[in-house]
Amino acid sequence: MVSQQLRFCRCIKAVKKTLKLDKKKARTAESAAIAICTKTILFPRGRTIKKLRCGKKARLLTQKRK
Repeated sequence: MVSQQLRFCRCIKAVKKTLKLDKKKARTAESAAIAICTKTILFPRGRTIKKLRCGKKARLLTQKRK
């Protein structure tokens, strides 16, 4: 089973590639990708992001939605 952290980071990578934003606005594209993945992966489980780090040592801390 794929952990939630890896699934979330994979989602961000995939969505970031498909967004139609300027290449100069990489930070905006990543923010939009994080928002989309949060809505599709975390919100149905009643969670939201507290801390996020993707890379070799992926880390995702969540908290309950208000």
